[in-house]
Amino acid sequence: MKKEDFINLLLENGIIPLKKVADLLDSLKEEDLDIIFKEAIKNNIKIIDEEFINRIIGKNINNNKENVEKKENNVNKKQNKINIKDFFNIKENKQNIEKESNNVVLIESTKKHIGEEIELSVKEMKETKEINILKRFEIQKNKPDIISWISYYKQRLNKIKKILREHSEMRNIYPLDKIPENEEVAIVGLVYDKKITEKGITFIIEDGNNIIKAFVSKDNENIDFKIVKDIPLDSVIGLVGTYKNKMFFANNIILPNVPVRKPKTFGEDDVYILFTGDWQVGNKYTFYELFDRFLKFVNGKTGNEKIDEIARKIGYIIIIGDVVDGVGVYPEQKEELVLKTYEDQYKSFEDYILKIPESIKTIIVPGNHDIPRLAEPQPELPRSLLRESYSMKNIYYLSNPSYVKIHNSIIGLLYHGYVLDWLVSNISFLREKGGYEKPGELMKFMLMLRLIFPSHGSNPYVPYINDDPSVIEIVPDFFHTGHIHRASYDEYRGIDLINSSTFQDITPYQRELGHKPEPGILFLRNIKNGEVLGVNLFNFEIRKLRDKVI
Repeated sequence: MKKEDFINLLLENGIIPLKKVADLLDSLKEEDLDIIFKEAIKNNIKIIDEEFINRIIGKNINNNKENVEKKENNVNKKQNKINIKDFFNIKENKQNIEKESNNVVLIESTKKHIGEEIELSVKEMKETKEINILKRFEIQKNKPDIISWISYYKQRLNKIKKILREHSEMRNIYPLDKIPENEEVAIVGLVYDKKITEKGITFIIEDGNNIIKAFVSKDNENIDFKIVKDIPLDSVIGLVGTYKNKMFFANNIILPNVPVRKPKTFGEDDVYILFTGDWQVGNKYTFYELFDRFLKFVNGKTGNEKIDEIARKIGYIIIIGDVVDGVGVYPEQKEELVLKTYEDQYKSFEDYILKIPESIKTIIVPGNHDIPRLAEPQPELPRSLLRESYSMKNIYYLSNPSYVKIHNSIIGLLYHGYVLDWLVSNISFLREKGGYEKPGELMKFMLMLRLIFPSHGSNPYVPYINDDPSVIEIVPDFFHTGHIHRASYDEYRGIDLINSSTFQDITPYQRELGHKPEPGILFLRNIKNGEVLGVNLFNFEIRKLRDKVI
Protein backbone atom coordinates (compact mmCIF):
# COMPACT_ATOMS: atom_id res chain seq x y z
CA MET A 1 0.00 0.00 0.00
CA LYS A 2 1.47 3.36 -1.08
CA LYS A 3 1.42 6.45 1.12
CA GLU A 4 -1.19 8.27 -1.03
CA ASP A 5 -3.45 5.19 -1.10
CA PHE A 6 -3.03 4.80 2.65
CA ILE A 7 -4.12 8.39 3.38
CA ASN A 8 -7.09 8.15 1.01
CA LEU A 9 -8.16 4.88 2.64
CA LEU A 10 -8.00 6.48 6.09
CA LEU A 11 -10.13 9.44 5.01
CA GLU A 12 -12.70 7.16 3.36
CA ASN A 13 -13.12 5.40 6.71
CA GLY A 14 -13.47 8.63 8.69
CA ILE A 15 -9.94 8.44 10.13
CA ILE A 16 -7.93 11.67 10.21
CA PRO A 17 -4.10 11.55 10.00
CA LEU A 18 -2.45 14.57 11.67
CA LYS A 19 -0.08 16.71 9.58
CA LYS A 20 3.04 15.57 11.43
CA VAL A 21 2.25 11.98 10.46
CA ALA A 22 2.89 12.61 6.73
CA ASP A 23 6.67 12.83 7.11
CA LEU A 24 6.74 9.76 9.32
CA LEU A 25 4.89 7.70 6.69
CA ASP A 26 7.74 8.15 4.17
CA SER A 27 10.04 6.11 6.40
CA LEU A 28 7.63 3.17 6.73
CA LYS A 29 7.29 0.05 4.62
CA GLU A 30 4.07 -0.78 2.80
CA GLU A 31 3.46 -3.71 5.14
CA ASP A 32 3.72 -1.27 8.08
CA LEU A 33 0.98 0.87 6.54
CA ASP A 34 -1.24 -2.21 6.24
CA ILE A 35 -0.71 -3.00 9.93
CA ILE A 36 -1.45 0.59 11.01
CA PHE A 37 -4.67 0.68 9.00
CA LYS A 38 -5.91 -2.66 10.37
CA GLU A 39 -5.16 -1.63 13.96
CA ALA A 40 -6.94 1.71 13.48
CA ILE A 41 -10.07 -0.03 12.17
CA LYS A 42 -9.97 -2.73 14.86
CA ASN A 43 -9.64 -0.21 17.71
CA ASN A 44 -12.09 2.32 16.24
CA ILE A 45 -9.39 5.03 16.13
CA LYS A 46 -10.54 8.33 14.62
CA ILE A 47 -7.30 10.33 14.71
CA ILE A 48 -3.85 8.94 13.89
CA ASP A 49 -0.88 10.72 15.45
CA GLU A 50 2.83 9.92 15.84
CA GLU A 51 2.23 8.22 19.18
CA PHE A 52 -0.26 5.75 17.69
CA ILE A 53 2.06 4.85 14.79
CA ASN A 54 5.06 4.41 17.06
CA ARG A 55 3.08 2.20 19.40
CA ILE A 56 1.67 -0.04 16.65
CA ILE A 57 4.90 -0.38 14.67
CA GLY A 58 6.85 -0.88 17.88
CA LYS A 59 4.78 -3.99 18.58
CA ASN A 60 5.54 -5.47 15.15
CA ILE A 61 9.27 -4.96 14.78
CA ASN A 62 11.11 -7.87 16.34
CA ASN A 63 14.35 -5.97 16.71
CA ASN A 64 12.66 -3.47 19.03
CA LYS A 65 10.75 -6.02 21.07
CA GLU A 66 13.35 -6.27 23.80
CA ASN A 67 13.61 -2.48 24.15
CA VAL A 68 9.84 -2.07 24.30
CA GLU A 69 9.48 -4.73 27.01
CA LYS A 70 12.33 -3.19 29.01
CA LYS A 71 10.74 0.26 28.84
CA GLU A 72 7.35 -1.22 29.73
CA ASN A 73 8.76 -2.81 32.88
CA ASN A 74 10.47 0.42 33.95
CA VAL A 75 7.33 2.47 33.47
CA ASN A 76 5.14 -0.02 35.33
CA LYS A 77 7.27 0.39 38.43
CA LYS A 78 6.80 4.14 38.42
CA GLN A 79 3.09 4.57 37.80
CA ASN A 80 -0.32 3.04 37.18
CA LYS A 81 -1.08 2.51 33.51
CA ILE A 82 -4.41 2.41 31.70
CA ASN A 83 -5.10 -1.09 30.42
CA ILE A 84 -7.15 -1.00 27.25
CA LYS A 85 -7.55 -4.78 27.13
CA ASP A 86 -10.06 -4.39 29.97
CA PHE A 87 -12.29 -2.71 27.40
CA PHE A 88 -11.58 -4.46 24.12
CA ASN A 89 -10.56 -7.91 25.32
CA ILE A 90 -7.97 -8.03 22.54
CA LYS A 91 -4.71 -9.80 23.38
CA GLU A 92 -2.62 -7.55 21.16
CA ASN A 93 -3.56 -4.49 23.23
CA LYS A 94 -1.40 -5.36 26.21
CA GLN A 95 -0.50 -1.81 27.06
CA ASN A 96 -1.31 1.79 26.25
CA ILE A 97 1.79 3.52 27.53
CA GLU A 98 2.49 6.79 25.83
CA LYS A 99 6.02 7.67 24.77
CA GLU A 100 7.80 10.61 26.32
CA SER A 101 8.52 13.41 23.86
CA ASN A 102 8.07 17.15 23.51
CA ASN A 103 4.44 16.71 22.56
CA VAL A 104 3.44 13.42 24.22
CA VAL A 105 3.88 12.65 27.91
CA LEU A 106 3.14 9.72 30.15
CA ILE A 107 -0.28 9.67 31.79
CA GLU A 108 0.03 9.20 35.50
CA SER A 109 -2.11 9.57 38.58
CA THR A 110 -0.87 12.75 40.25
CA LYS A 111 -2.05 14.67 43.26
CA LYS A 112 -0.52 17.94 42.07
CA HIS A 113 0.52 19.46 38.79
CA ILE A 114 4.17 19.51 37.72
CA GLY A 115 6.24 22.51 38.79
CA GLU A 116 6.87 24.01 42.21
CA GLU A 117 5.26 27.34 41.41
CA ILE A 118 2.10 25.64 40.13
CA GLU A 119 1.91 23.35 43.13
CA LEU A 120 1.92 26.35 45.45
CA SER A 121 -0.86 28.12 43.54
CA VAL A 122 -2.95 24.94 43.47
CA LYS A 123 -2.45 24.48 47.19
CA GLU A 124 -3.56 28.06 47.91
CA MET A 125 -6.60 27.67 45.67
CA LYS A 126 -7.59 24.34 47.22
CA GLU A 127 -8.47 26.02 50.49
CA THR A 128 -11.21 28.03 48.76
CA LYS A 129 -12.71 25.18 46.75
CA GLU A 130 -16.07 24.16 48.08
CA ILE A 131 -19.18 22.29 46.98
CA ASN A 132 -22.43 22.90 48.84
CA ILE A 133 -25.23 20.46 48.09
CA LEU A 134 -28.35 22.63 47.99
CA LYS A 135 -30.78 19.85 47.14
CA ARG A 136 -30.49 16.13 46.50
CA PHE A 137 -33.16 13.44 46.49
CA GLU A 138 -33.33 10.20 48.43
CA ILE A 139 -35.65 7.30 47.62
CA GLN A 140 -38.97 7.60 49.45
CA LYS A 141 -40.40 4.28 50.58
CA ASN A 142 -44.03 5.16 49.94
CA LYS A 143 -46.27 3.28 47.52
CA PRO A 144 -47.43 5.24 44.45
CA ASP A 145 -51.11 5.17 45.46
CA ILE A 146 -53.88 7.73 44.90
CA ILE A 147 -53.00 9.67 48.06
CA SER A 148 -49.35 10.09 47.06
CA TRP A 149 -50.28 11.21 43.53
CA ILE A 150 -52.73 13.81 44.87
CA SER A 151 -50.09 15.09 47.29
CA TYR A 152 -47.52 15.17 44.50
CA TYR A 153 -49.58 17.33 42.15
CA LYS A 154 -50.77 19.54 45.00
CA GLN A 155 -47.14 20.31 45.80
CA ARG A 156 -46.49 21.10 42.13
CA LEU A 157 -49.45 23.48 42.00
CA ASN A 158 -48.54 25.28 45.22
CA LYS A 159 -44.85 25.63 44.40
CA ILE A 160 -45.41 27.04 40.92
CA LYS A 161 -48.25 29.27 42.11
CA LYS A 162 -45.73 30.82 44.50
CA ILE A 163 -43.36 31.39 41.56
CA LEU A 164 -46.15 32.91 39.44
CA ARG A 165 -46.98 35.42 42.20
CA GLU A 166 -43.61 37.03 41.49
CA HIS A 167 -44.94 38.19 38.09
CA SER A 168 -46.53 41.64 38.24
CA GLU A 169 -49.63 40.44 36.35
CA MET A 170 -50.24 37.67 38.89
CA ARG A 171 -50.26 39.53 42.21
CA ASN A 172 -53.96 38.95 42.99
CA ILE A 173 -54.76 35.33 42.14
CA TYR A 174 -58.31 34.07 42.57
CA PRO A 175 -59.13 30.42 43.41
CA LEU A 176 -61.05 28.75 40.59
CA ASP A 177 -64.21 28.44 42.71
CA LYS A 178 -64.27 32.17 43.56
CA ILE A 179 -63.68 33.93 40.25
CA PRO A 180 -65.77 37.13 39.93
CA GLU A 181 -67.53 37.55 36.59
CA ASN A 182 -67.02 40.31 34.04
CA GLU A 183 -63.81 41.76 35.47
CA GLU A 184 -60.18 41.13 34.59
CA VAL A 185 -58.54 38.81 37.09
CA ALA A 186 -55.63 36.39 37.38
CA ILE A 187 -55.97 32.66 37.97
CA VAL A 188 -53.60 29.70 38.25
CA GLY A 189 -54.30 26.11 37.38
CA LEU A 190 -52.84 22.76 36.47
CA VAL A 191 -53.54 21.80 32.85
CA TYR A 192 -55.85 18.80 33.01
CA ASP A 193 -56.66 18.72 29.29
CA LYS A 194 -56.68 20.90 26.19
CA LYS A 195 -58.38 21.03 22.81
CA ILE A 196 -56.93 22.86 19.81
CA THR A 197 -59.33 24.18 17.14
CA GLU A 198 -59.12 26.57 14.21
CA LYS A 199 -60.11 29.45 16.50
CA GLY A 200 -57.73 28.74 19.36
CA ILE A 201 -57.18 26.54 22.40
CA THR A 202 -59.54 25.51 25.15
CA PHE A 203 -57.71 24.49 28.31
CA ILE A 204 -59.32 22.55 31.12
CA ILE A 205 -57.55 23.61 34.30
CA GLU A 206 -57.92 22.67 37.96
CA ASP A 207 -56.61 23.92 41.29
CA GLY A 208 -58.07 21.47 43.82
CA ASN A 209 -61.06 23.74 44.39
CA ASN A 210 -62.69 23.65 40.98
CA ILE A 211 -62.26 22.69 37.33
CA ILE A 212 -62.97 25.29 34.63
CA LYS A 213 -62.54 25.86 30.91
CA ALA A 214 -60.27 28.64 29.66
CA PHE A 215 -60.22 29.79 26.04
CA VAL A 216 -57.24 31.40 24.29
CA SER A 217 -57.83 32.92 20.85
CA LYS A 218 -55.42 32.08 18.06
CA ASP A 219 -55.46 35.77 17.07
CA ASN A 220 -54.37 36.98 20.50
CA GLU A 221 -51.32 39.19 19.97
CA ASN A 222 -50.21 38.90 23.62
CA ILE A 223 -49.19 35.27 23.29
CA ASP A 224 -46.87 33.14 21.18
CA PHE A 225 -49.42 30.64 19.90
CA LYS A 226 -46.75 28.11 18.84
CA ILE A 227 -45.57 27.84 22.43
CA VAL A 228 -48.97 28.04 24.09
CA LYS A 229 -50.50 25.25 21.98
CA ASP A 230 -47.62 22.99 23.07
CA ILE A 231 -47.97 23.57 26.81
CA PRO A 232 -47.88 19.99 28.17
CA LEU A 233 -50.62 18.48 30.29
CA ASP A 234 -49.91 18.64 34.04
CA SER A 235 -48.04 21.94 33.64
CA VAL A 236 -49.04 24.84 35.89
CA ILE A 237 -49.83 28.13 34.15
CA GLY A 238 -51.17 31.56 34.96
CA LEU A 239 -53.97 33.18 33.00
CA VAL A 240 -55.17 36.79 32.94
CA GLY A 241 -58.64 37.48 31.56
CA THR A 242 -62.37 37.61 32.18
CA TYR A 243 -64.76 34.93 33.46
CA LYS A 244 -68.20 34.84 31.82
CA ASN A 245 -70.86 32.16 31.33
CA LYS A 246 -68.68 29.45 32.88
CA MET A 247 -65.82 30.16 30.47
CA PHE A 248 -62.60 32.03 31.23
CA PHE A 249 -61.50 34.15 28.25
CA ALA A 250 -57.75 34.59 28.59
CA ASN A 251 -56.06 37.75 27.32
CA ASN A 252 -52.65 36.49 28.36
CA ILE A 253 -50.92 33.28 29.38
CA ILE A 254 -48.18 33.60 32.00
CA LEU A 255 -45.59 30.84 32.20
CA PRO A 256 -43.66 30.57 35.49
CA ASN A 257 -40.33 31.05 33.68
CA VAL A 258 -37.06 32.28 35.19
CA PRO A 259 -36.32 35.97 35.79
CA VAL A 260 -34.46 38.02 33.18
CA ARG A 261 -30.89 38.76 34.26
CA LYS A 262 -27.32 38.90 32.99
CA PRO A 263 -24.76 36.09 33.35
CA LYS A 264 -23.10 36.29 36.75
CA THR A 265 -19.46 36.39 37.74
CA PHE A 266 -18.16 35.42 41.14
CA GLY A 267 -15.17 36.35 43.29
CA GLU A 268 -11.51 36.75 42.45
CA ASP A 269 -10.40 33.14 41.94
CA ASP A 270 -9.55 32.34 38.31
CA VAL A 271 -11.18 28.88 38.35
CA TYR A 272 -12.93 26.81 35.69
CA ILE A 273 -15.75 24.27 35.98
CA LEU A 274 -15.39 21.44 33.45
CA PHE A 275 -18.57 19.83 32.08
CA THR A 276 -18.64 16.31 30.64
CA GLY A 277 -20.79 13.18 30.65
CA ASP A 278 -22.12 10.14 28.80
CA TRP A 279 -18.81 8.29 28.87
CA GLN A 280 -20.60 4.96 28.19
CA VAL A 281 -17.75 2.82 29.54
CA GLY A 282 -18.14 -0.78 28.38
CA ASN A 283 -19.53 -0.25 24.87
CA LYS A 284 -17.50 -1.11 21.77
CA TYR A 285 -18.51 2.15 20.07
CA THR A 286 -16.91 4.25 22.80
CA PHE A 287 -13.73 6.18 21.89
CA TYR A 288 -11.43 4.83 24.59
CA GLU A 289 -8.50 6.93 23.41
CA LEU A 290 -10.51 9.97 24.56
CA PHE A 291 -10.13 8.87 28.18
CA ASP A 292 -6.35 9.03 27.82
CA ARG A 293 -6.57 12.46 26.25
CA PHE A 294 -9.03 13.64 28.90
CA LEU A 295 -6.61 12.61 31.63
CA LYS A 296 -3.74 14.32 29.85
CA PHE A 297 -5.79 17.49 29.71
CA VAL A 298 -7.01 17.61 33.32
CA ASN A 299 -3.53 16.72 34.57
CA GLY A 300 -2.07 19.60 32.54
CA LYS A 301 0.11 17.30 30.45
CA THR A 302 -0.89 17.78 26.83
CA GLY A 303 2.54 19.16 25.96
CA ASN A 304 0.93 22.44 24.83
CA GLU A 305 1.74 25.09 27.43
CA LYS A 306 -1.22 27.32 26.51
CA ILE A 307 -3.68 24.45 26.92
CA ASP A 308 -1.98 23.17 30.06
CA GLU A 309 -2.17 26.64 31.60
CA ILE A 310 -5.95 26.56 31.21
CA ALA A 311 -6.11 23.01 32.58
CA ARG A 312 -4.27 24.07 35.74
CA LYS A 313 -7.15 26.42 36.49
CA ILE A 314 -9.75 23.62 36.51
CA GLY A 315 -11.16 23.43 40.02
CA TYR A 316 -14.29 21.38 39.43
CA ILE A 317 -15.53 18.63 37.10
CA ILE A 318 -19.18 17.61 36.64
CA ILE A 319 -19.97 14.25 35.00
CA ILE A 320 -23.65 14.28 34.10
CA GLY A 321 -24.55 10.58 34.05
CA ASP A 322 -24.38 7.49 31.83
CA VAL A 323 -20.85 6.99 33.06
CA VAL A 324 -21.16 3.35 31.96
CA ASP A 325 -23.15 1.79 29.13
CA GLY A 326 -25.08 -0.53 31.43
CA VAL A 327 -26.60 -3.94 30.80
CA GLY A 328 -29.93 -4.64 29.07
CA VAL A 329 -30.73 -0.97 28.51
CA TYR A 330 -31.89 -1.35 24.90
CA PRO A 331 -32.43 -4.16 22.35
CA GLU A 332 -29.29 -5.93 21.07
CA GLN A 333 -27.06 -4.01 23.50
CA LYS A 334 -25.42 -7.25 24.62
CA GLU A 335 -23.76 -7.60 21.22
CA GLU A 336 -22.13 -4.17 21.62
CA LEU A 337 -20.65 -4.67 25.08
CA VAL A 338 -16.96 -5.31 25.62
CA LEU A 339 -17.53 -5.25 29.38
CA LYS A 340 -20.51 -7.49 30.08
CA THR A 341 -21.30 -6.68 33.74
CA TYR A 342 -21.97 -3.57 35.77
CA GLU A 343 -19.15 -4.59 38.10
CA ASP A 344 -16.56 -4.58 35.30
CA GLN A 345 -17.91 -1.36 33.82
CA TYR A 346 -17.84 0.59 37.09
CA LYS A 347 -14.39 -0.75 37.95
CA SER A 348 -13.05 0.64 34.68
CA PHE A 349 -14.86 3.93 35.19
CA GLU A 350 -13.44 4.23 38.68
CA ASP A 351 -9.92 3.55 37.40
CA TYR A 352 -10.28 6.64 35.24
CA ILE A 353 -11.70 9.07 37.79
CA LEU A 354 -9.08 8.09 40.34
CA LYS A 355 -6.50 9.52 37.92
CA ILE A 356 -8.11 12.96 38.09
CA PRO A 357 -5.95 15.22 40.31
CA GLU A 358 -7.14 15.31 43.92
CA SER A 359 -6.97 19.10 43.73
CA ILE A 360 -10.04 18.98 41.46
CA LYS A 361 -13.44 18.35 43.05
CA THR A 362 -15.56 16.03 40.92
CA ILE A 363 -19.36 15.67 40.98
CA ILE A 364 -20.99 12.58 39.45
CA VAL A 365 -24.72 11.97 38.93
CA PRO A 366 -26.37 8.90 37.36
CA GLY A 367 -28.20 8.56 34.05
CA ASN A 368 -30.61 6.07 32.56
CA HIS A 369 -27.78 3.69 31.52
CA ASP A 370 -26.45 3.56 35.07
CA ILE A 371 -27.41 0.93 37.63
CA PRO A 372 -29.83 2.91 39.89
CA ARG A 373 -33.54 2.66 39.16
CA LEU A 374 -34.79 4.22 35.94
CA ALA A 375 -37.53 6.16 37.73
CA GLU A 376 -36.59 9.72 38.61
CA PRO A 377 -35.32 11.12 40.88
CA GLN A 378 -32.49 8.61 40.67
CA PRO A 379 -30.40 8.06 43.79
CA GLU A 380 -26.63 8.39 43.61
CA LEU A 381 -24.50 5.59 42.16
CA PRO A 382 -24.06 2.72 44.66
CA ARG A 383 -21.14 2.78 47.08
CA SER A 384 -20.81 -1.01 46.78
CA LEU A 385 -19.48 -0.71 43.21
CA LEU A 386 -17.32 2.38 43.77
CA ARG A 387 -15.81 1.95 47.22
CA GLU A 388 -12.41 3.48 46.53
CA SER A 389 -13.73 6.65 44.89
CA TYR A 390 -16.40 7.02 47.60
CA SER A 391 -13.55 7.28 50.11
CA MET A 392 -11.97 10.19 48.22
CA LYS A 393 -12.66 13.65 49.66
CA ASN A 394 -12.69 15.27 46.22
CA ILE A 395 -15.40 13.03 44.68
CA TYR A 396 -19.12 13.64 45.24
CA TYR A 397 -21.84 11.21 44.18
CA LEU A 398 -25.23 12.93 43.95
CA SER A 399 -28.78 12.15 42.82
CA ASN A 400 -30.29 12.93 39.43
CA PRO A 401 -31.42 15.73 39.54
CA SER A 402 -29.41 17.73 42.08
CA TYR A 403 -28.73 21.37 42.91
CA VAL A 404 -25.27 22.48 43.98
CA LYS A 405 -23.46 25.68 44.88
CA ILE A 406 -19.88 25.59 43.62
CA HIS A 407 -16.98 27.64 44.96
CA ASN A 408 -19.41 29.09 47.48
CA SER A 409 -20.94 31.14 44.69
CA ILE A 410 -22.26 29.71 41.41
CA ILE A 411 -25.45 27.59 41.51
CA GLY A 412 -25.96 24.64 39.18
CA LEU A 413 -28.92 22.44 38.25
CA LEU A 414 -27.64 18.99 37.31
CA TYR A 415 -29.98 16.71 35.37
CA HIS A 416 -28.98 13.84 33.09
CA GLY A 417 -31.71 14.56 30.55
CA TYR A 418 -33.87 11.49 29.98
CA VAL A 419 -36.94 13.69 29.38
CA LEU A 420 -35.29 15.34 26.35
CA ASP A 421 -36.44 12.42 24.17
CA TRP A 422 -40.04 13.05 25.21
CA LEU A 423 -39.77 16.78 24.52
CA VAL A 424 -38.52 16.16 20.97
CA SER A 425 -41.24 13.58 20.30
CA ASN A 426 -44.17 15.53 21.76
CA ILE A 427 -43.50 19.26 21.47
CA SER A 428 -43.85 20.30 17.84
CA PHE A 429 -42.36 23.79 18.08
CA LEU A 430 -39.20 22.30 19.61
CA ARG A 431 -38.87 19.95 16.65
CA GLU A 432 -39.28 22.95 14.34
CA LYS A 433 -36.45 24.68 16.20
CA GLY A 434 -34.11 21.75 15.59
CA GLY A 435 -35.10 18.99 18.02
CA TYR A 436 -32.12 16.85 19.04
CA GLU A 437 -29.73 19.22 17.28
CA LYS A 438 -30.76 22.13 19.53
CA PRO A 439 -30.56 20.95 23.16
CA GLY A 440 -30.54 24.57 24.33
CA GLU A 441 -34.10 25.06 23.04
CA LEU A 442 -35.28 21.98 24.95
CA MET A 443 -33.67 23.25 28.14
CA LYS A 444 -35.16 26.73 27.68
CA PHE A 445 -38.64 25.21 27.50
CA MET A 446 -38.04 23.33 30.76
CA LEU A 447 -37.02 26.60 32.40
CA MET A 448 -40.09 28.37 30.99
CA LEU A 449 -42.33 25.73 32.60
CA ARG A 450 -40.08 25.52 35.70
CA LEU A 451 -40.47 21.74 35.37
CA ILE A 452 -37.88 19.08 34.63
CA PHE A 453 -40.39 16.42 33.58
CA PRO A 454 -43.80 18.02 32.97
CA SER A 455 -46.44 15.49 31.93
CA HIS A 456 -47.48 12.24 33.52
CA GLY A 457 -45.81 9.70 31.27
CA SER A 458 -43.09 12.05 30.01
CA ASN A 459 -40.61 10.22 32.22
CA PRO A 460 -40.56 7.24 34.54
CA TYR A 461 -40.91 8.83 37.96
CA VAL A 462 -42.26 8.05 41.40
CA PRO A 463 -44.53 10.55 43.22
CA TYR A 464 -43.06 11.98 46.40
CA ILE A 465 -45.24 12.83 49.38
CA ASN A 466 -45.06 16.54 50.22
CA ASP A 467 -42.71 17.31 47.34
CA ASP A 468 -42.41 17.45 43.56
CA PRO A 469 -38.73 17.06 42.66
CA SER A 470 -39.56 18.08 39.10
CA VAL A 471 -40.25 21.72 40.03
CA ILE A 472 -37.28 24.01 39.38
CA GLU A 473 -37.60 26.01 42.58
CA ILE A 474 -34.00 27.21 42.70
CA VAL A 475 -33.00 29.46 39.80
CA PRO A 476 -29.58 28.19 38.66
CA ASP A 477 -26.64 30.04 37.14
CA PHE A 478 -25.99 27.04 34.90
CA PHE A 479 -28.17 24.13 33.78
CA HIS A 480 -26.21 21.00 32.80
CA THR A 481 -27.72 18.07 30.89
CA GLY A 482 -26.49 15.19 28.73
CA HIS A 483 -28.24 12.06 27.42
CA ILE A 484 -28.58 13.02 23.74
CA HIS A 485 -24.79 13.20 23.17
CA ARG A 486 -24.80 16.67 21.60
CA ALA A 487 -22.11 19.25 22.30
CA SER A 488 -24.13 22.38 22.94
CA TYR A 489 -23.69 25.66 24.76
CA ASP A 490 -26.45 28.26 24.92
CA GLU A 491 -27.65 31.01 27.22
CA TYR A 492 -31.14 31.90 28.42
CA ARG A 493 -31.93 34.83 30.69
CA GLY A 494 -28.44 34.79 32.14
CA ILE A 495 -28.35 31.00 32.68
CA ASP A 496 -25.67 28.93 30.95
CA LEU A 497 -27.22 25.91 29.19
CA ILE A 498 -24.75 23.07 28.64
CA ASN A 499 -25.37 19.70 27.00
CA SER A 500 -22.03 18.04 27.43
CA SER A 501 -21.22 15.83 24.44
CA THR A 502 -20.13 12.19 24.90
CA PHE A 503 -17.13 9.88 24.58
CA GLN A 504 -19.08 7.53 22.29
CA ASP A 505 -19.61 7.27 18.53
CA ILE A 506 -23.14 6.78 17.19
CA THR A 507 -24.63 3.33 17.85
CA PRO A 508 -27.25 1.59 15.67
CA TYR A 509 -29.87 2.20 18.37
CA GLN A 510 -29.07 5.92 18.55
CA ARG A 511 -29.34 6.11 14.78
CA GLU A 512 -32.85 4.65 15.02
CA LEU A 513 -33.80 7.30 17.60
CA GLY A 514 -32.50 10.10 15.41
CA HIS A 515 -29.61 11.09 17.69
CA LYS A 516 -26.63 12.82 16.07
CA PRO A 517 -23.74 12.60 18.55
CA GLU A 518 -20.92 15.15 18.70
CA PRO A 519 -18.27 13.29 20.71
CA GLY A 520 -15.08 14.43 22.37
CA ILE A 521 -16.05 17.96 23.43
CA LEU A 522 -15.50 19.41 26.90
CA PHE A 523 -16.95 22.70 28.13
CA LEU A 524 -15.24 25.03 30.60
CA ARG A 525 -16.94 27.90 32.46
CA ASN A 526 -14.80 30.44 34.30
CA ILE A 527 -16.28 31.36 37.67
CA LYS A 528 -14.48 34.69 37.97
CA ASN A 529 -15.12 36.24 34.56
CA GLY A 530 -17.85 34.13 32.92
CA GLU A 531 -15.74 33.02 29.96
CA VAL A 532 -16.94 29.78 28.30
CA LEU A 533 -14.57 27.56 26.31
CA GLY A 534 -15.03 24.43 24.22
CA VAL A 535 -12.20 21.88 24.10
CA ASN A 536 -11.98 19.26 21.34
CA LEU A 537 -10.24 16.23 22.82
CA PHE A 538 -9.45 14.75 19.42
CA ASN A 539 -7.00 17.55 18.61
CA PHE A 540 -6.93 19.70 21.79
CA GLU A 541 -8.34 22.63 19.84
CA ILE A 542 -9.89 25.28 22.10
CA ARG A 543 -12.64 27.66 21.00
CA LYS A 544 -14.04 30.60 22.90
CA LEU A 545 -17.84 30.27 23.02
CA ARG A 546 -18.45 33.32 25.20
CA ASP A 547 -16.06 36.11 26.03
CA LYS A 548 -15.55 37.42 29.53
CA VAL A 549 -18.69 39.15 30.84
CA ILE A 550 -16.78 41.59 33.06
